[in-house]
Order: sequence, then C-alpha cells, then structure tokens
Amino acid sequence: MTHRVTIANTGQTIECSPDRPILHAAVAAGIDYPYICASGNCAACISELKSGEVSMLPHGDGALSAAQKAEGKILACRAKPCSDVEVIWLGRGRK
Repeated sequence: MTHRVTIANTGQTIECSPDRPILHAAVAAGIDYPYICASGNCAACISELKSGEVSMLPHGDGALSAAQKAEGKILACRAKPCSDVEVIWLGRGRK
C-alpha cells in the first residue's frame, strides 16, 4: 500500500510507501526537494505537515525542537507517511 504525498511547493503528488521517508520518494520522483544530509541532522529538509499523519525516524537532537514538532514541523528525510499527506518545505538545503 502506498500513500499520496502532495508537495505544496510544486503542486505535485507522488506515491510513497509507508516504509520510505518522504524526501527519498520525492527525490526519486525527480522533485528538487531541498536537503543536505538526508539523515536527520542538518534540518535543511524541514517542512510543515499541512495534513495527514507521519511517523518520524530518529534524528539529531538539534535538527527539530519540541516546539517545532508541536507546530507541525517535520524533517522530510525522517518522516514516513502513515496516510495521504500534504507537506510544504521550509528548508533551503543544497544537494
């Protein structure tokens, strides 16, 4: 089963399996999603979860604060969709 991930910055919707981080699926689909480390340490892929639910893989202590989590922020490289989701990237990473 896959979930639909809509990336508001591009207006594109991609399919993402629940065991794959959103960032990895987006890059594989050719979307120029901002990131640097892709491992949860730099916060370059910080995004806002507009709708839906994700599960977060472990990440670096400084990458995403409790306050940011409470505001609906996620790290796309560590967020796996649990439902159809819509995200908007806030980061300005480079590849």
